[in-house]
Amino acid sequence: MKTVFKILKYGFVFLIASSILVSAVGAGALIYFSKDLPKLMTIEDYKPHTVTQVIGKGDVVVGEFFEEKRYVISMDKIPEHLIRAFVSAEDDRFFEHQGIDIQGIIRAAIANLRAGRVVQGGSTITQQVAKSLLLTPERSFLRKIRELILASRMEKNFGKKQILYLYLNQIYLGQGAYGVEAASRVYFNKSASEVSVAEAAILAGLPQAPSKYSPLINPKSAKQRQLYVLRRMHEDGAISKADMDKAAETLVKIYPNEDLRLKYDPYYVEYVRKYLLDKYGKDALYDSGMKVYVPLDPNLGIAATRTVQEGLRSIDKRQGYRGPIAKVKPDQLEEILDDIKEYNLAKRFAYKIMTTNGEISTDIENFIDNTVDRKTLLNEGELYQAIVTSVDDFKKQVLVDLGILKGKIPLENMSWAAMQRGGLINTGETITRPSQSLAKGDKVWVRYIPQTKTEDLVFALEQVPALQGALLSMDVMTGEVLSMVGGYDFKDSEFNRAMQAERQNGSIFKPVIYSAAVDKGYTPATVIQDSPIVFDKGENEKWKPENFEEKFFGDTLFRSALIKSRNIPTIKIVQDIQVPYLIEYAKRLGLPDKFNRDLSIALGSSTETLFDMCKVFSIFPRGGRKITPIFITKILDREGAVLEETKITPNIDSSAYTGVSPIVKPVMVAGQLQTDQRAGQADPDRGSFTPDPNDSERVMDPRTAFVMTHLMNEVATVGTGSHAKDLGRPAAGKTGTTNDALDAWFMGFTPSVVTGVWVGFDTQKSIGSRATGGGITLPIWVEFMKEAVKSYPIEDFKPPKGVVYAFIDGKTGKPANPNNPNSVKEVFIEGTQPGAIGLKSSLSTLGGKGDSGNAPTQAPVKDSDDEGFFKQDIE
Repeated sequence: MKTVFKILKYGFVFLIASSILVSAVGAGALIYFSKDLPKLMTIEDYKPHTVTQVIGKGDVVVGEFFEEKRYVISMDKIPEHLIRAFVSAEDDRFFEHQGIDIQGIIRAAIANLRAGRVVQGGSTITQQVAKSLLLTPERSFLRKIRELILASRMEKNFGKKQILYLYLNQIYLGQGAYGVEAASRVYFNKSASEVSVAEAAILAGLPQAPSKYSPLINPKSAKQRQLYVLRRMHEDGAISKADMDKAAETLVKIYPNEDLRLKYDPYYVEYVRKYLLDKYGKDALYDSGMKVYVPLDPNLGIAATRTVQEGLRSIDKRQGYRGPIAKVKPDQLEEILDDIKEYNLAKRFAYKIMTTNGEISTDIENFIDNTVDRKTLLNEGELYQAIVTSVDDFKKQVLVDLGILKGKIPLENMSWAAMQRGGLINTGETITRPSQSLAKGDKVWVRYIPQTKTEDLVFALEQVPALQGALLSMDVMTGEVLSMVGGYDFKDSEFNRAMQAERQNGSIFKPVIYSAAVDKGYTPATVIQDSPIVFDKGENEKWKPENFEEKFFGDTLFRSALIKSRNIPTIKIVQDIQVPYLIEYAKRLGLPDKFNRDLSIALGSSTETLFDMCKVFSIFPRGGRKITPIFITKILDREGAVLEETKITPNIDSSAYTGVSPIVKPVMVAGQLQTDQRAGQADPDRGSFTPDPNDSERVMDPRTAFVMTHLMNEVATVGTGSHAKDLGRPAAGKTGTTNDALDAWFMGFTPSVVTGVWVGFDTQKSIGSRATGGGITLPIWVEFMKEAVKSYPIEDFKPPKGVVYAFIDGKTGKPANPNNPNSVKEVFIEGTQPGAIGLKSSLSTLGGKGDSGNAPTQAPVKDSDDEGFFKQDIE
């Protein structure tokens, strides 16, 4: 008995000692493994990497920047079936365990052994949160122990709902998407709050292997995984058998991951990205979830891109046909047609279908009812890819296969396509037989043209242009940048030609010259002699500038010289007012000092960006006030605090402006030379407009601005830009074409919107021998402005105080009876109009034959403005 008692006694002591030892070892191990563990945060401290959004008008998101695509969503917006899908798939005992599920680990191990591969994970949702938020992704025994410790602590500090909140916003689900909200948008183009049971099961199947189970990458595996999740949901009582079967048979729309930057106005969005990167840094841009508000109208951004692309394709056709995209061999035809079919369907349908057997289908029968006319698959004006299946010279047509349907290209829709020879420009040559340009097996671009008199599907042959272009548009009153296009296709070239390309400005610089002249005493009625002039360039070289028409017109009114974009009168004006004065004037208007210091400046030899020229042209409708372009109106941090905000103040009404300089007596009287001045010379005592130091934005006399606006309205009505009348409302502007037609411009404005368009080759080769700003860029400007001004009222340009209208003879500049056939109604600074009280006349004559001056130091620019000009200057 004593022996038994002794055994029990020592056994008990041993057990106690063992327990103490085990506890001590356990405590020591816990202390060791807990060393340097990250501190548990509160839910309020959860600030994961989130998407920075660029938000346009109408609160439309027009761009996003991120390293981890994540949108934090609150638990009250996540549907119950989505939560249950993840719990059933990843941790069915989540609401029962305390962070570590031994039973689940054993069950997963058995399932994996039976399958011979990993089919279930042993980590709980809490463990996954601990690993994702607080630990490194390394795989080691030490990290696993630390993960279990953290999971246990999280269960003590957070409620189950809070842990799910962290999990569902943090988990990586493939395609760059973090969290259920981002994944729902990426895969299904909808919020997580809107996903169906079938879609929820697909998302819940992703955490184990996002790429393996991605419906975009491995649809069959994704379908199998979806069925597994649905079965687990049913077994857990989350859904009924009927719901499980219904979800399993549901066809799910899958959306290829879209780059939102490319959807609306990619050059604009990229400009904003660079600004944010420079000012706030990489981490803030890609991780901090800023909200950046911009004045971009999404629909106008799309319209700007479309009009530039259509305009460039139209111009590019004048260069001739460069050949098909590819030549398809017969054994490649089926494969290429499948690719073409998928490409063309994506134009109409942004999604694909994941079928019940786990296939991604692009078959149109899965998208539309068979009774629907397949022509509805096509969008007017859209470019599609096609294979030429037949070339018929007798019927003068080409048959094409778009994969989704078939159609024809009549000869008249491809007659422009004379092949370029050796890269030489086609000068308008046309073809008479389709076989001159196309052959069976050619892969080509086509444009759909709807027909009203036939059921045939008719297309036009197209090609992606080698030509480039740019467009920039601003609100005149506020300075808000409405849209910006920097090239034909952002995907092919991110170089922003609206902001970065410095090109010779040609005749669009003339309004700067003529404004400077008005400030020096010139009036619209000043007469300038359009006659030959010759300058010495040195070493027996002569510069003999010419007008575009290659002839001279004798006595020419100041107004006519601008409206008809005459070069010789412009050179004489610059010679008179002098180059240094003109350069200082241009610099005050905001142009960078990159000017040639010689008379070639008169023909636009200097280089400017479209952006800079838009700022200058905005000065005229703003009554002489400089504009500050606004790309961003407000930036908020993730908490909603304002990081920066642009105060938008409408332009001050110039009609009430009183700080104008006194009127200087015109330099000529009744056409006779004054004894103290040479013919037509600007008044040397009259300085240009002097800005008020308290009003730094006003850089031009409002009277001068209005005189020039009126003259440019004439340009846009009866001058080189007369097609601007097609806009259907008051507009003003100036065409411009540089030497050898390397650049074509149109800068124009209404009282509400200023827009500039440039077209040219990046390699600076000729657009064509007869290319002009009026014929090349103006059509693009008109089509865009029709959309841009829709939200603005139709209004006239408002005159400031100190200007008057007077009728003058359009040939002589003398006062005229309104009933005179040559009479034109012109604007003058008050007191300078012909016949003004106290003045005999404002008529002057500038420049006789044989004038000389400073020759340009480099090859001059021969302005090549519009080949057409009006017969009479009659308003």
